Formats: sequence, structure tokens, C-alpha cells
Amino acid sequence: MIKKKRWRIAPHQTEQENTLIRELGVNPIVAKLMANRRIDVAEGRNFLGGSLQDLLDPFSLKDMDIAVDIIVAAIEEGKKIVVYGDYDVDGITATSLVYRFLVKVGANASYYIPERQSEGYGLNLEALEQLIEDGTDLVITVDCGISSYDIVNTVKDRVDIIITDHHTAPHLIPPAKAVVNHKQQDCTYKAEHLSGAGVAFKLCQGIYLRQHNEWYLDDLDIVALGTVADVVPLVGENRIIVQAGLQKMNECPNLGIHKLMEVAGLKGKQITAGHIGFTLAPRLNAAGRVTHATRAVELLITDSSDEAEAIAMELQETNMERQEIERSIHEEARANVTAQGHLADYVTVVSGEQWHPGVIGIVASRLVEEFYKPTLVISISDGIGKGSCRSIDGFNIYDALKYCEDLLIQFGGHAAAAGFSIEADRIDDLRSRLTEYCKERISSDEYIPVVSIDATVPVEDITVDIIDEVSALEPYGMGNSTPVFAVMEAKVEDIMLMGQMKNHCKVIFESAHGSIDGIAWNRPELFRHIFPGMMVKVAFTLQKNEWHGSVSPQLMIQDIEPVVEEKIALTAEGLRAIYSIMRHTLKSGSRSMYYVEQDILRKKPADQNGSSALMAIDVFRELGIISEEVNDNGQNMLRWNVVDGRLDLTTSITFLTYSQ
Repeated sequence: MIKKKRWRIAPHQTEQENTLIRELGVNPIVAKLMANRRIDVAEGRNFLGGSLQDLLDPFSLKDMDIAVDIIVAAIEEGKKIVVYGDYDVDGITATSLVYRFLVKVGANASYYIPERQSEGYGLNLEALEQLIEDGTDLVITVDCGISSYDIVNTVKDRVDIIITDHHTAPHLIPPAKAVVNHKQQDCTYKAEHLSGAGVAFKLCQGIYLRQHNEWYLDDLDIVALGTVADVVPLVGENRIIVQAGLQKMNECPNLGIHKLMEVAGLKGKQITAGHIGFTLAPRLNAAGRVTHATRAVELLITDSSDEAEAIAMELQETNMERQEIERSIHEEARANVTAQGHLADYVTVVSGEQWHPGVIGIVASRLVEEFYKPTLVISISDGIGKGSCRSIDGFNIYDALKYCEDLLIQFGGHAAAAGFSIEADRIDDLRSRLTEYCKERISSDEYIPVVSIDATVPVEDITVDIIDEVSALEPYGMGNSTPVFAVMEAKVEDIMLMGQMKNHCKVIFESAHGSIDGIAWNRPELFRHIFPGMMVKVAFTLQKNEWHGSVSPQLMIQDIEPVVEEKIALTAEGLRAIYSIMRHTLKSGSRSMYYVEQDILRKKPADQNGSSALMAIDVFRELGIISEEVNDNGQNMLRWNVVDGRLDLTTSITFLTYSQ
């Protein structure tokens, strides 16, 4: 059976939609999308027409004037300045941006990025002591520092520190020379959700305004990269920055970004926020996760084409290494979940010795996609587990950890994601405690994933024109999600598996204007439940498919299910027919599962539906007639076995379950 999802279709807001149509002259579908995002007429004008001239005054940020005075003086006096960043993409881009800017304006500048495993996130006292010993006069933090009161207090009399950050400000603000963070309680800056790179950009703007009385607008592609990667809402100032940054990325990108785009296979493509989030950012992130983030900074600051190309290739290889590490841990974690049985009914808690701490967060996200439960993935080293958590819709994982804080060494995070450390021999206790907590607070419905749908449309209305209309809302991201549409009734023309591993599914739908392709990534199981001629409902996002000069709409499938479920009914006669088909198909040896399934669907008796025909594979596997194996390429293969004696179908649990 296909895993069910809950469809949450946005209600009609006729009055608001009509007002947007009338006042802004937008298409009805655009008006509906804007109403769904709570964008009114006033905000809509800025949303659709905002430009770099609408950027906010950097000096409206608390302490910006103090920070600028100190930095300008340090530049003029030739003092040694160090930009202290973080190892994620936001920190990498913020570090690169400020370093590049300081070099441009003649500063004696360098930078420092901590090592993820040995130093951890944020300011590190040992690192600061070394910087002081090296003669550093001024440290400018980017994307970190707001929670480092004790560390700053320890060194404040020996080095000047300016903190720029965007994380939630604690009650006790570090005693730095200046703290630029719009989330301080007494900061009146109008934009609420700048990334670390965004705050760093405002610092550069403030310095440039003081020095030249002009807006600083260089390196917006770097700022956009950090802003999208940090998953902050792409509204207001963030939206303006990302729009301008994407334009630069497509016309005249930073040299390092250009080389990274080439090795990532994006050469010649129109770069979108999606390309940043799913293609470019992971390659930069891989450096901090697997090796050292300094290499990613070197990519963004170099003026050498050869060096940029070499580092881009290195990051590409590092990302592939990260993917392989992630795959290995994911497979082990997935098997761990299965082995736990009912212990994993309410919460997923898995652990492994020496799992790479840099990828356990990604693995946790993948397990949430598969099992849709609050998920904790723990890497154990020397008896201590370091854990990363991801949550499901509506469940606060930080509160869950707080409920278990007596079992933890430390923890932190927010509603959707968190981290913690724990003694390894207390992991089972943690699982039990969280199971109790989830039983009380999560209903059975809440364990079913939600697909939020903006609007339903007839299949005939899916055209390139509708994609062009809604493109006015790009760039998409947090706070302005990619529009999701739904067709409530469409006829399947064909379905096939694709990709080297046959792990993606292509579904072709009938339409009055011709066939429409849909792609379901990592959904090979659809091939066993969706069949040609079937009426389905499908939720999807839209993109253009360009092939040999022809442009057509393509559905990126979020969910699909039959309008009417096919009933599985097994009969002895039907099984005998499939037995003959499979015996002939497998007579020359093993075949891929996909090949066998295709053959069955082509040759099955006319009175047998696809679901019933394919269920025969499970019956024959149970009876030992066929066996399943994985070949060297990772493909699932079926092999015919010689079985002695007479076969009795009644010994198959599957047959007894579905027999007529």
C-alpha cells in the first residue's frame, strides 16, 4: 500500500483575493497564492516590486554606529583584524563576505573558522587565546558569538571584540565593544529574520556608507548563498537580497561560485534558490562536515581561476564522500529502526559507534521522511553519545528534550531541530522516556505526514503559462514556499521507473493538450500501486521541462494515490498464470525486480489487476520459489529456485490474506 498523507488544501479567501487582483493587477492564481501567504496589498507592492533601493538603513541596527567607528579606526591605523566565523554555509559566506570587503577597503585582515569536531560551534576560548598571542587587535564575529558571554568576558581586556550574529539573543548579552544583532530586545531594526550573512552584509554597508557615502552592493551572490542556505524567511529585505544575488549569480557570479556551479552540473542553467539550497550549499557544507570549512572560504575569496577550479573539484569530491558516509550510516540506522520493532512505534532513536557527527543531522532528516516520527540519531564515541534531532509537524522536539534533561549531559535547539549529548548507557532510558512523552502528546493522525496544497486545478489548466504567472513570486524559500497544486482526478497514461538504480518514478498523465510528465523522486514503490488507465489524485509543484528546444510543464510529485483503491484478490488460477510468466522470465538466470515487474504487467491475464498480479511476487518469495538479492550495482534482483515436492499455496500467509 502507498503510505497515506494528509492533504491540507488552503481555503478560498475570495474577498482578499479579489482585492489583490483589483489593486495589484495580478493573475487570480497569483492572488490566491499571495492570500495563502498572508500578503496584503501594501506588503504585496513591496513583495512584487521591491528593489535594492528599498534596503534598510544599516545604522538602524543597534550598535552599528559603534561597530563602524571601531572598524574604520582599526583600518586607518593598520590594526590586525580577524573575522571569526562558523563552519556552516551561513558562517562560511559571512566570513568570506566580510574578509573580501575588508581587503577591498585596505584593512590588515585575516579570518578564522573553527573545526567542527574538535572545537564545536561558536567562539572558542583556546582559539581566541591563540589569536591574542598572534597579535590580533580586533575580532569581528560573524554568525556566532551572541551566546558567548563568559568567553568574551574572559578576553575583553586583551582584545577588542565586535559581535555580529542573528541567533536568538539571550538575556545576558556578551560584554563586547559592540553587538550587532537585530534579535536583541532593544534593537528596533524592521527586518526580523536576517541570516548571519545578511547581518554581515549590513555591517559592510555601514562601513562603506561612512567611508564613501554610497550603498555597498558587491558580493550579493555570496550573501544570497548564505541567506538561502540558512533557511530564513525569504520576505522583506531577505527577498530583495536573494533576488539581486540570484541575478548576479546568473550574469556575473563570484569566481568560486562560478566554478562550483560548473562542477555541480549547473553550467548554462538559470540558477534559482532551489539550486542554491539543494546543489551549491551542500557542497560548501560538506567541507565543514567532513574536512574543514576553511577550504570553502578559500573558494569564495580567491582571484585565481586555477585555484577556484581545484577547490571546487575538491569540494565536489568531499560532497560525494559525505554522501557515501551518509548513505552508509542511513542504511545502518534504518536497519536499527526495523530491528527495534514496537520500540520504534512512537519515536525513532538510533545510535551507532563512531557514526560521523557531521552527517547525523542529515540522516535524522531522512529517517523522518521515511518513518515520520520525531527522530534522534546518536553518534557514540568513548562512551558519550552526540545526538542530532529532527521533528515532525506540530511537535516541539526541544520541549521533548527538556522533559528528559535529567538523562542528558547537555542539550539545545528549537522546535524543529535540536542537539544533545548523553552517556551511551542511558540511551535506552531516553528512548523509553520519549516514548512516554510522545504517547501523551502526539495523536495517531499527527503521525501522518501533511501535504499543504495552495490550490486545486484541472489537469487541462497545467500549462507553461501558469508557471510563468506564478514565477512572479520567486525566489521561493521559508516564508514563501514553492506553490503546491493538486489535480483531484487525472488519468495515468503510463508509469515507469528511472535512474541507474531504478529508484525514481516517472508518471505520464493524459490531458486535453497532450501528455504531461510527472517525476516522483525516491518513490519506486509507486510502480507497484499506480498503473496505466488508473484515475489518480496528485499533489505537485511545477517546473519547466526543456528538451530539444521544446518547453513543457513538468509535475514534481509530492503525493499521488488512486481515486479508488484497487482491491487485491488472489486466486489459484491467477497465481498459476503469473507463475508461468515468471518462470519463463527467469529461466536464463536472475533479473532485476523492475524487469520482472514490467514483464508481469505486460503479460498478466486481462481479468487480473496490476496490484494482484504483482502481489504474486510476495507469495512466491514466501514459498521459496524465488529469492531476492542485491547485485554489485545495488539493484534488487530476483532469482528462480528449484523447489522439491508439490507446492501448497495455502502455506503462504500473503495468499491466505488476499485470497477470494
